[in-house]
Amino acid sequence: MKPSLKLTNAIHILIYIARADKETKFSSKEIAASVNTNPSRIRALMADMQAAQIIKREGDHFSRPILAKPAKDINMADVLRAVDPDSSVFPLDNKVNNDCPIAKQVNPVLSSYYDALDQSLLQKMAGISFEEILEDVNQKAGVTLCHTGDALNA
Repeated sequence: MKPSLKLTNAIHILIYIARADKETKFSSKEIAASVNTNPSRIRALMADMQAAQIIKREGDHFSRPILAKPAKDINMADVLRAVDPDSSVFPLDNKVNNDCPIAKQVNPVLSSYYDALDQSLLQKMAGISFEEILEDVNQKAGVTLCHTGDALNA
């Protein structure tokens, strides 16, 4: 099973949004070019993040997106829950042979372990703020690409 790229794409979108100044306007097409995906995927992810109050629109319906709150108040778990609420790091295989006595037991046994691992990961992700991610992007770039802290557009 291929893992979902929704979280990675959503973080990329948020970084793109954080990079813009107050005067910048951009479309889902422009963001899609940066993420290397199609604009409809960008719009869907942005709608999910808007519903979760991670981003908002400044102005009318087609205006530019901005962060709905400071970057320090957004964490990776929030973003994951917004764009991929049913995600699991360790999904169960639902195509096992139910005639096999071992196969019948594998999912019930593993589900409790997998649930604990997923919860542990979500707790760790909740401790990583979007502001930290922006600071890391700036550090890796060697220049300030994204505004952090109070200078952010929230």
